[in-house]
Amino acid sequence: MSRYLALAPALISVLALAACTGAEANTGPSTAQRAQASTAASDHDLCVSIMTHSRTCTDQYIPTLVDARAALDIPAGIKAEVAKDRDGTIAAAKTEWSTDGTDANIEKMCQRPMPNADEDREAAKACQAKTDCGEFSACIVPIEAKSFHR
Repeated sequence: MSRYLALAPALISVLALAACTGAEANTGPSTAQRAQASTAASDHDLCVSIMTHSRTCTDQYIPTLVDARAALDIPAGIKAEVAKDRDGTIAAAKTEWSTDGTDANIEKMCQRPMPNADEDREAAKACQAKTDCGEFSACIVPIEAKSFHR
């Protein structure tokens, strides 16, 4: 996983559901299971949409993401790296993002179900609706930051 970005856990925990419920024998999926599957599919679509929007807004998104990671020092040491050479750190993150942000990698990241989607789904949708890249980045990164891990 990329040192500067580590986007998959951040965004996916916001947008995907941890869905493992037992199916009843010979009865097919319950209404709750069908609803959960539908939500997971729409969360996947929202994840792909937000990741694609992030890619479109690379010049605003990556600096916002790097600054958020530096403020939390996640991964450890990034705060010092940014203090020493913010522009260089952002350039390295953009290089990683050029690979991490491909359609194939976005699809892979958005396939993984993770917890915490319910609490941030509507906020993420509101961020996605923002057309200004600065506003979008300032909106989505704090949501993603909730799931940064040390």
